[in-house]
Amino acid sequence: MLRNTSGYLKDRVLEVYRTYGILIALIILIVIVTIGNQSFLNFVNLMNISSQWAPTGIMAVGMTLVILTGGFDLSVGAIYSLSAVMAASIGRSHNPLIAFSAAILIGIFFGSINGALVTLAKVNPFITTLGTSFAISGIAMVLTGNLAFVVENPAFSILGANRWHGIPYTGVLLVSILIAGGIVLKYTTYGRKIYAVGGNTEASRLAGVRTRRMVASTYIISGACSGLAGVFTASQLSSAQPNLNPDIVFNVITAVVVGGTSLAGGYGAMWRTAVGIGILATLQNGFNLLNVSPYYQTIIKGVIIVGALAVDNYTQSVARKSIKSISK
Repeated sequence: MLRNTSGYLKDRVLEVYRTYGILIALIILIVIVTIGNQSFLNFVNLMNISSQWAPTGIMAVGMTLVILTGGFDLSVGAIYSLSAVMAASIGRSHNPLIAFSAAILIGIFFGSINGALVTLAKVNPFITTLGTSFAISGIAMVLTGNLAFVVENPAFSILGANRWHGIPYTGVLLVSILIAGGIVLKYTTYGRKIYAVGGNTEASRLAGVRTRRMVASTYIISGACSGLAGVFTASQLSSAQPNLNPDIVFNVITAVVVGGTSLAGGYGAMWRTAVGIGILATLQNGFNLLNVSPYYQTIIKGVIIVGALAVDNYTQSVARKSIKSISK
């Protein structure tokens, strides 16, 4: 009896840790940074954080869907840069709405290519998106001559630079997209199918789910999110150039993985990705407020993602053991 109770408590603690541990970690991190520098919770600082991290957050929404199906997308950074370049290029002489729409369509186009290569050509997602990343980056460099495009039209910066009562439009859009993504995953048939495909692709196919279409759709959405993120950045800066933010791919993947979405697929949630973004943003801003060397920042980020992967592997292992013990 005592042994059964002990085992039950252990399972419950593990479940609570797996479910809410990342949220507790974010709260602790915020407390530590605030103690180090009380200006962290200043309204202006928080709004600046939301504006700076909006592109990464938008891309993380698409990446979450891809990873939930067991996929991977390394091309998001290249799509992001090319979309920003296209938005700036078109925006110099055309209506900003046309420029923004074209940039998002660019993202959808290359997302479709990724989806087709992964599902129809059956090329490994890692290799596929690595290859398309190089190709897309090359296109951006050819189009720009590896130079920056500057947009002088004030209307172009409305989306990225304007604020409503001090709240940046980009921050509002980020929260809206995260909420919409969470609703889709939790309450729609599409969301349930994504989890099913990530959990067991073959079983999902036998159950009537069009697995190829589901997987391809996540790459298309990821491309669209990257295109929108590129629009955000181009509008914020009123300019764009190839290799706009070399670290953004790392930040996007880290946000999703640190948030607790499993690289094996089938487990995760949009709120987890939101918390992962919060952790990275808090770390980055906290480092700057506390004058931590950029070199140490890179080391700490690397340790965090390795730690997150280790925790993911451990929890997956425990989950498999629990399933085996129940089935006996």
